[in-house]
Amino acid sequence: MNKVLELTKIFLKTSFSSMNAKMGVSTKFRGKFVLYGLLFVYFAGLIIFLSYNLLEGLIAINQEAIFIAMVLFMIFGFAIFQSIFSSINILYFTKDTEYILPLPLKPYQIILARTIVMLIAEYALIFLVGLIPLTTYGILTGVGIAFYIKMILAVILIPILPVLLINIIVMIIMSFAKLTKNRNRFQLIASLLVLVIIIALSVSMNGIKGDVSNEEMAQMIVQANGMLEMVKGYFPTVDFLINALTTNLVNVAIFEFLKTILITIVAFAVYMLIAQKIYFKGLVGNLFGGGYRKSNKEIKQKEFSNSKLYKSYIGKEFKCLYRNPVFLMQCLLPAILIPIVIVAITYTSLNSKETMGELTQMLGQMQVNTFTVACIILGIIQFFTMFIYISITAISRDGENAVFIKYIPVSLYKQYMYKIAPNIIMNVITTLISLGLAKYILNLPIITLILLLIVSTIMGILQSILMIIIDLKRPKLNWDSEYAVAKQNFNLIFPMILSMINIIILVGMVILLKDINIYVGLLILGLLFTIITIVVNKYMKKNQYELAQKII
Repeated sequence: MNKVLELTKIFLKTSFSSMNAKMGVSTKFRGKFVLYGLLFVYFAGLIIFLSYNLLEGLIAINQEAIFIAMVLFMIFGFAIFQSIFSSINILYFTKDTEYILPLPLKPYQIILARTIVMLIAEYALIFLVGLIPLTTYGILTGVGIAFYIKMILAVILIPILPVLLINIIVMIIMSFAKLTKNRNRFQLIASLLVLVIIIALSVSMNGIKGDVSNEEMAQMIVQANGMLEMVKGYFPTVDFLINALTTNLVNVAIFEFLKTILITIVAFAVYMLIAQKIYFKGLVGNLFGGGYRKSNKEIKQKEFSNSKLYKSYIGKEFKCLYRNPVFLMQCLLPAILIPIVIVAITYTSLNSKETMGELTQMLGQMQVNTFTVACIILGIIQFFTMFIYISITAISRDGENAVFIKYIPVSLYKQYMYKIAPNIIMNVITTLISLGLAKYILNLPIITLILLLIVSTIMGILQSILMIIIDLKRPKLNWDSEYAVAKQNFNLIFPMILSMINIIILVGMVILLKDINIYVGLLILGLLFTIITIVVNKYMKKNQYELAQKII
């Protein structure tokens, strides 16, 4: 066990050590802890605000216990998505692997240490999104000290099974790595295959439970906390932990925790047995398998014909993204996949005639083509686009080669604009997916959807310009792996901050222009963000050379 702990420390150092340098925060900056503290207070305050308002509404209808289920499902979902985008990198794409393999270590020690590192990475975010809402629940409902003890245990236990499940799926897929001749392409296919499997499982599990009749639904809503039974999950430990947190009986809570712990221990034992059989097959295959591909492609004259500069440059940026699995998985795909998963789950949830009839009837009695609804849709789009990391890493992805932008005969301003073009394009794609869902549920007029697309695109252009300015001012050029650019980069917090600021602006506009015509309101919003975008764009153009000073 001592070797496992020492190995875990080593992996943590290689993954999270020198965080000040890796995340782009200078060690000379004494106020870094103040910055971290302000960011924590900002996000904690936002979570508390949202939790408080949601809980007040649930308490008013005696359905406050459903909040616990919502939080636990959110933690479970975060654990799954975070594992999808980090498991392959932590298990297979780390630089220390080739140094660890020759050491006198047993397979289970390496696997166990890697898994512990993954869980620690999970807890860093899950504690924020889990403990704060549950603590808010405890304060508002006046529960005793026992609830807080149960709360901490639940937040610790709930991410373990998702991590083990994702790791096993990844190991099974990566065990075929040695069979491929193109290792980069296989890494991409493996990452996408994991996502497809998890999405398929989530959609299929969402449709397991049969439709609830109107009478049963009405009876559940009337009963105190009756809605809790309607949202119970299909994953055993989630159900057990919901029961443990919502019960007032000590013996019931202990029994539910014991069941959860027993299932977790059994799952961990099975995980270790399977992992010892297949993990090293994929690890060795990834390091030494394939990589050579004979090229017999016939060179054609048209491939060397002149093309437009912007096409070549933007095409180069896209190629750098999709040819590198880490950049593709971390910088681009989340913004597409998260809306798609939500669309798929929503579609399966509303796919019955009875549910669609009830929803249509309810929406028919509401006025959905309003400025408030439009701002809510734009806020949801902003939430999705905060996961697009193309522009914020546009300079950093080039690493030490970024200096060449100073020597090619193209103005720096044009190169900046070409580099943010993929970010803008992905923003448009994310917006189209979101508007498609809005059209399906709300049946908004075409003119409203077009105006929403225009306003969202303007906001996307503004975000892209601001993010590349930040990357120019704080470039991360000295990195030892692509994973460090995509995950160990403090700059990635800025898209989230900007999206939250935009959401606050939208809320403010709703308060100020509550009863305004939707089209007039959207035109005002579009004009506001257009003016801000023009000002920021002029700043970047005027200071294009000063912004490139840190690229050396």
